[in-house]
Amino acid sequence: MKKHTLISLPLLIASCFSGAALAHVAYLKPLQFEPVRGGKVTLDASFAEQFFVPEAAITNASFEVITPDGKLVSVEKVVDLSTRNVLEHTLEEEGTYQFSTGKRMGAIFRVYEKDGERGSMRGNDKPLPEGAVLKEHFQSVTFATTYVTKKGPTEQALAPRNEGLEIVAINHPNSLFANESFNFKVLFNGKPVTDHEVSVYQGKDQFAEESDVEKLTTNAKGQASFTPSAQDVYLMQVRLRTDAPEGAEVPTYSYTTTLSFEAY
Repeated sequence: MKKHTLISLPLLIASCFSGAALAHVAYLKPLQFEPVRGGKVTLDASFAEQFFVPEAAITNASFEVITPDGKLVSVEKVVDLSTRNVLEHTLEEEGTYQFSTGKRMGAIFRVYEKDGERGSMRGNDKPLPEGAVLKEHFQSVTFATTYVTKKGPTEQALAPRNEGLEIVAINHPNSLFANESFNFKVLFNGKPVTDHEVSVYQGKDQFAEESDVEKLTTNAKGQASFTPSAQDVYLMQVRLRTDAPEGAEVPTYSYTTTLSFEAY
């Protein structure tokens, strides 16, 4: 029986991380969620603590697209900068596209305790300090997603992959208006993640002190609902720790999945 444990952002940062990209959350954000000209879409990808202010580019990501007819392809053009990645893709078909980082395997961490104090080490190569007791040993798994629609929403790209930790839209994320409900479900390997916390951040700029956050909890079917109070761009985030598969380099995977969307 696999054990699922929610891991919160403050705990994650306080317990073990040092370095910008490790303490931050990945996102994908299109310049337009429904492009009306040119047949192309441009997206920003980054790690950030405040959404959507880019701080560190996403390395080691496959950057994938699911087309309106359900095909999985690579993003046509990716430019890697220091604080963000810039993605560009041609929207050949009409309908809804899912853009994502793909399943991104991140850093391995070991958290230990010695003489009553906690420390952390990155990777598996070096031994723990003499006398240290290993408390946590895990690898991060990131999956950041968003949806873009050309000339009218379609459903094929919304279908779950049934792999890893997913936020699956029930009503269409590109047809969402302020003060209307956005219904979704959280799945892990295709099964509902029940009684689990989901965070939703309202987009701010670099002049704001912090991003506004609302906490939701999934029900017995893994479903929840969010009602945006204003026209804005939002980021939904869910975290989950679970046993790593047999043969993995670590005993535990720490999943973080995000979905960015706009309320009109």
